Amino acid sequence: MKYLLISALVILLITNYKQLFSWISVIWAVLRPIFMGALIAYVINLLMIQFEKIYFPNQNKKWVKLTRRPISIILSFLAITLILALIIGLIAPQLISVFATIFATLPELFEMVENWILNYESIFPQFAELIQEVDIDWRGLSSQVLNVVNNFGSNLVETMVSTIGSVFGFIVNLFLAFIISIYILLSKEKLVEQFKRLSRAYLPSKIDQNIRYVFRVVNDSFKNFLVGETIEAAILGSLVALSMWIFQFPYAGMIGALTGVTAYIPYVGAYISAGVGFLLILVESPIQALLFLVLIVVIQQIESNVIYPRVVGQSIGLSGLWVIVGVTIGGGLWGVWGMLIGVPISSALYRLIKDNVTKREKLKKATSRDKTIF
Repeated sequence: MKYLLISALVILLITNYKQLFSWISVIWAVLRPIFMGALIAYVINLLMIQFEKIYFPNQNKKWVKLTRRPISIILSFLAITLILALIIGLIAPQLISVFATIFATLPELFEMVENWILNYESIFPQFAELIQEVDIDWRGLSSQVLNVVNNFGSNLVETMVSTIGSVFGFIVNLFLAFIISIYILLSKEKLVEQFKRLSRAYLPSKIDQNIRYVFRVVNDSFKNFLVGETIEAAILGSLVALSMWIFQFPYAGMIGALTGVTAYIPYVGAYISAGVGFLLILVESPIQALLFLVLIVVIQQIESNVIYPRVVGQSIGLSGLWVIVGVTIGGGLWGVWGMLIGVPISSALYRLIKDNVTKREKLKKATSRDKTIF
C-alpha cells in the first residue's frame, strides 16, 4: 500500500507538472526573504565568531555577555559594508571614465592599428592585403555604436519605469532578509537546538545521524571555501596591484580590487579581470597592455601552483581537476552563482562519497575476514 500511494503521488505530480511548478514559484516567492536572510546570516556568522573571540574574551560580567553578540553583529555588518564601499569606490569611477574614453578614441585606435599593419606589411603581408581590401568607415561605425548606446539609455529609462514595482519588491525582500538575518544570528544556538530536537523526535535514529553528518560536511565545505577564498582573493588582489604599481601600469588599484572580487570564481575570475584590465590599459598604451597580459600570466601561474593549492586547496580538500569540474557544472546550471557554489558543493560531495567508499571497503574486508574464519 505504501509503494502504491508513492507511485500514485509521483504519477499525479508528473501529469500536473505545470501546476506543480506554479506552486513552487509561489512558495519560492514567499520564502525568498527567509532564504536570503539565512544566506546573509551564514556569511556574517563567519565574521561574527571572530569578533566575539576578541570582544573581552576573558570577561564573564553580565554586561559583556549581553553586549558581545549585538556588538559583534554590528561590527561584522560594518566591516563588510566598508569593504564593499571601498571596492566600489575604487572600481566604478575609473571604469566609467575609461569606457567613455574608449568610445571617444575608438576611431583613432582602429586607424592606428590599421596604419601599423600597413607599415609592417613585409612582416604581415596577409594582414596588409586584407586591410587594403576591406574598407571600413571607423568613424561612422563609432557614431553607430554611440547611437546604439544612446538608444539603449532611453530604453533603459523606460524599462526602469515599467519595472519599478519589481525593484521595490526586491528592496522590501532585501530589507526583510536583513532583519531575518539579525534574528537568526541573535538566536542561532537556540535554532540549532530546536532543529536537533525536531530531527530526533520525527526521524529514525540512523536517518537523524546521517542528516546531521551531511549538514556538518556541507557546512565545513562552505565555511572553509569562503575563508580560503577570502584570504586567496586578498593575496591575489594585493599581488596584482603591487606588481602593477612597481612596473608603473595605470589603474593599479582598480584592477587589483577587481581581481580580488573576481577571484571568488576559481580559475575563471583571474581571466575576467585580465580581460577588463587589458581593455582599460589598451586605451593608454597597446605595448603596456601586452606587457600587462604577460604580468597577469606570470601571476596566474603563481596563484594556480602556489597560492590556491596551499590556501584554498588544502582547506576544501579538493584537487584542481574537481575544482574545474565543479565550476563548469555549476556555471552551466546556475550561471555566475553556480560558479561560486560549485566548488564547495563538489567538495562536500567528494568528502561524502570518499567517506562512504571507505566505510564500504572496511565492511567488505570485515565480511571477507569473517567468511575466512568460518
